[in-house]
Amino acid sequence: MSYQVLARKWRPKSFDEVQGQDHVTTALRNAIKSGRVPHALLLAGPRGVGKTTLARILARCLNCEKGPTDEPCGSCDACEDIIAGRSTDVQEIDAASKRGIDDVRGLIESIRYAAAPGKYRIFVVDEVHMMTKEAFNALLKTLEEPPANSLFLFATTAPEKIPFTVLSRCQRYDLRRISTAEIVARLASIASAEELKISETSLLSIAREADGSMRDAQTLLDQIIASEGSEIDDARVSEVLDLVDRRVLLSIASACIDGDAAAALTACAQASAGEIDAKRLGEHLLQLLRDLVVLSIAPEREELVDASADEIVELRELASRSDATRLRRMFRALIKEQEDLAWAPRPLAVLELALVRLATLPAGDDVARLVARLEALEGGLGRPGSGGAGPAPAASGGKGSQPSSAGRTKREAPSESSAPSDVAPRTTAASPARPEKAATEPVPEAPHAAGSVEGPVEAPLPVIFDRLLARARERNRGIHAALEGGCLLAFEAGELCVQVPEAFACARLKEKREELAALASEMFGRPTSVAVQLSAQPEPHADGDEAPEKLRRALHDEVLKDPGVLRAIDILNAEIVDIRPL
Repeated sequence: MSYQVLARKWRPKSFDEVQGQDHVTTALRNAIKSGRVPHALLLAGPRGVGKTTLARILARCLNCEKGPTDEPCGSCDACEDIIAGRSTDVQEIDAASKRGIDDVRGLIESIRYAAAPGKYRIFVVDEVHMMTKEAFNALLKTLEEPPANSLFLFATTAPEKIPFTVLSRCQRYDLRRISTAEIVARLASIASAEELKISETSLLSIAREADGSMRDAQTLLDQIIASEGSEIDDARVSEVLDLVDRRVLLSIASACIDGDAAAALTACAQASAGEIDAKRLGEHLLQLLRDLVVLSIAPEREELVDASADEIVELRELASRSDATRLRRMFRALIKEQEDLAWAPRPLAVLELALVRLATLPAGDDVARLVARLEALEGGLGRPGSGGAGPAPAASGGKGSQPSSAGRTKREAPSESSAPSDVAPRTTAASPARPEKAATEPVPEAPHAAGSVEGPVEAPLPVIFDRLLARARERNRGIHAALEGGCLLAFEAGELCVQVPEAFACARLKEKREELAALASEMFGRPTSVAVQLSAQPEPHADGDEAPEKLRRALHDEVLKDPGVLRAIDILNAEIVDIRPL
């Protein structure tokens, strides 16, 4: 066929025509001018950014009849042969198909021969990372000490797959993704030369879809020309490229920012009516949220956003309707939902629920106020004395200035007759959580020591114990497992009195007393000691209702006596959730 695709027809023929790789072209120019061209170069980068193109330009620079020069003439026999791909001095090898040791042996044999009629023997190896380990090893000696006037040019999209022994013998140049603006400028010049009527909006859509690859952008333009001819309509470009309508995306984002879940679902239905893939719609929405975050943080840095001037104005106005914190939270929430789209049987339903979640996310200031309230509550719980900032006492037995009776409960070991009334026995075998406390008569209060400087904490004892349980769950699952089912008898003069129903749990906590005290001290922000005691077991009822509970307790105690179980709890920071006999 006589027709050449745009990617081949408009391939750069000089360093000046290469877009977006100035850091590499400048280095290669200087190497040619100073005569310091290395015998092995590695050009690494994404697809379609100019790796093979730069290798061919360098080959022409070295073998041009006027060379070595950084500006090959392009008209001599050597330049024309290299451009046409028929030069005997420049061999291009596809390592994806010729990757074995036999292929490398053939290359090593051919490199012995001098260049004719050119000045250099040049081997361009594309996708070099596809070569086998044995092929790389066979090439090492030749790569380290090649014959005079021979040059290896390696191109790869995955340099991390190349052995270090090969990398250390090459000069490496990393090519970057080409910016959207540079792709648009190049496409505009091609469209002008090809006499195409296409808008900047369509060129921008093509450049975005190319994702930094000039070759992909030219291929997409070729595809659109084949479909539409020389006069290209914006709507047809979106249809051919299967793009999401920008207006619909803005409508979805606007509805989510305004907290209008119904409007977001309506806009999503409008987009899906055009048979747009839900995953693709989610990706476009992610990019839009990213642009909104950037413009919210840096409104004047519009070069960081791939959008036209009119789109920048719309995005800036949309970003101003929310704060950067909420936009970031929306972005993170959508990323988590996006992971489910790949395997969901109904991706559109997942996306719709994700939009509902985005629309119902609380504003950043609401979250900040909630965090401030939680911090205030934590601070109040940890402060001694009769300050009013902490939570209200459990009982108000007197004047407001008097400490609560819950905080000043006297720590004393319960007798056999009083123990059942202090702590109610567990009545359900199904729940391993701490038991409900039965209503009891108040325990007699003890007067404060005259020299005590630490007052009681203004919070109910169950609340304090729950906080201690939560902290133990985070820091030490072994202590948490032993504390479960227990209760707090008293907290006075900087000492917690903890009561647990199981003998082994009591012994375990006494062994870990220092660690438990450290947890309590950290929670209250002051040195706190801990006393542990065993609660008296209640007598079972005559009707046998307590038999299942007694059996469960016995089984729980037996498991906690197993050293292997205890080691597993400590090492894995785990907890016992359920015990099931096999």
